[in-house]
Amino acid sequence: MRRVFLKFVAAAVAAVPLIASGSAFSSDAPTAMVVLDGSGSMWARLPPDNRAKIDIVREKLGSLLAVPNSTRLGLVSFGHRRRGDCNDVELIAGPDSPRQAVLDPIAKLNPRGPGPLTSALTVAMTAIGQSRPAQIVFIGDGADNCRQDACAVAAGFAKTSPGVAVQVIGIGIPAHERPRMACIAEATGGRYYDIVDSNGLTAAIDEATRLAILTPGAPIAGAPNPGDGKPMAPPPPEGASLRASAALADGGALLTVPVKWRIYKGGEKTPLVQSEGQDITAKLAAGNYEVEAELGSLMARQDLTIADGDKQSIIVPFNAAHLVARVTSSKGGNPSPNAVLTVSIGDKPVAIASNGALDLYLQPDTYTLTVVDGAARSSQSLQLAAGDAKPLDISLGTGRLDLTAAAADGASIPDVLFAVSADDPESPDGRREVARSRSPNASFTLPEGTYYVSARSKSGDVRKRIAVGAGQTVSETLELALTPLKISALVAGAPAKADQNIFYRVDRIDGDRTGIARAMGPDLSLDLSPGRYRITASLVVSHISATKEVVIEARKPANAIIDIAAGEVNFAPPAGEALPAGDVYWEVADESGMPTWRATGTEATALLAPGRYTVRFDARGKHGQASFEVRAGESQKIEIGPG
Repeated sequence: MRRVFLKFVAAAVAAVPLIASGSAFSSDAPTAMVVLDGSGSMWARLPPDNRAKIDIVREKLGSLLAVPNSTRLGLVSFGHRRRGDCNDVELIAGPDSPRQAVLDPIAKLNPRGPGPLTSALTVAMTAIGQSRPAQIVFIGDGADNCRQDACAVAAGFAKTSPGVAVQVIGIGIPAHERPRMACIAEATGGRYYDIVDSNGLTAAIDEATRLAILTPGAPIAGAPNPGDGKPMAPPPPEGASLRASAALADGGALLTVPVKWRIYKGGEKTPLVQSEGQDITAKLAAGNYEVEAELGSLMARQDLTIADGDKQSIIVPFNAAHLVARVTSSKGGNPSPNAVLTVSIGDKPVAIASNGALDLYLQPDTYTLTVVDGAARSSQSLQLAAGDAKPLDISLGTGRLDLTAAAADGASIPDVLFAVSADDPESPDGRREVARSRSPNASFTLPEGTYYVSARSKSGDVRKRIAVGAGQTVSETLELALTPLKISALVAGAPAKADQNIFYRVDRIDGDRTGIARAMGPDLSLDLSPGRYRITASLVVSHISATKEVVIEARKPANAIIDIAAGEVNFAPPAGEALPAGDVYWEVADESGMPTWRATGTEATALLAPGRYTVRFDARGKHGQASFEVRAGESQKIEIGPG
């Protein structure tokens, strides 16, 4: 049986048949069980008269069930006795109970708890046992929220207890939850009523009750014609000559979602009649007409001729497919509110939907459905034919990771960068970053697995390995216990000067080895996490560097002084030697002959590491060189003239 989503408005609804899958087990009187939602949300109010759902249900159901009939009737409810208890399911009255044993509890029902719908259906099915014919009427406002799979249980009923149709009246069900409700009716041969207001609710209770309890088995307009299995078109109301209904495809069940209707007089371009609803009725004079139906991007037309005194009922097929998709983090879980669904033909998007749910009517074709939720992604190909109703429950197998950072005293840290990485053998370091955020309250949707999380603020960071399970929410506060570190340098025994261009590099050398900071200046101040660090200070011009390892302990500010061993050498020509100032070139090479310093000018000063060197100069054809030795902390002057 194809799934059809039905929208009730302020009108009576067309019905579909009961499909009995299997023969009756006995010739007893008809048996029916009412399963009434007793969860706290049933106190919510419905437009247009702003009455509580439970009040509307009690009033309408009570008046109908008071009508005498031979049906054996029982009652099950859930969530009506205790808050927060998924075991709160009660068989209030068995099928052989007096009718008043059903009516009195309905009048007194006080919704308060959660919604273990699946367990309640199981209790009702058990109470029915082998009695046939039998049906269940469920009235409620939400899918099972006690981590049970109602769709799978309903499919099991159809196999192990055939012949029990479940009529499902869903009150104000969000689009992403409808498949979890409609599947119960679909699997058992019942129908699903999608209710949006109080008028629709009373109409649905009226029809489902008559169908299952008051006159079980009676034919209803819109049900399949026993001769050919196709649905019968509802007749025009009194005073109308035409009633047009819509179907997904030729021979399919009638649609009751809102359709835009237009009726044209033959050959004319201006609509004679137009309206929006599940069908259209009109009083038309004799003549030729065209009926046009519009549903989303779909259009369907049908020509007809009305004769004098004629009354016609027609069904306009869209020859389309219905795609309903719902994205969850895990099977049977809640919808993923941030999931984005894209339907494409080839590389051309046809529709994009957010909030983890999609409800579309589409032309037959091959589509690609892509789902993206955080770092998770899923894609599948769908071949949709006319009349297909495709309910998809897509489980991405994702969990949520919520991260915050705090200082050692517990104070939150607003300026923080979170990064999340996963194992990746093809990456150079074996890990691949999959997400990052600068929000102080970061939330990530991730495929089930183990991740490496880091939080960095200023120059401090903390890392942690965290496992995330499907359907799980993991909340972690990463402690960034930052400790001040002041770094300075001595060059040739004296404090570094700004014009000496000291370059600092700080690397962490324990845990996950990583670069922490790079900066230039005479000194450097950082806030670091506890751990071992290597600090390198370099004289950029002279290619001299020194390294020092420090250990940072929590709450113990530290100082690190890097001693760059060097000697100062001043180069000048001998006294009285006149050299052209603009064309003097100096070059110093170490013992291996590798140049380590160069300068121009009549005089020049170099900072050099301890060792033996050779200096040479060139000045317009004049050349000279000398060897010398540098000692740490010493200063010397070398005069050299043309040799």
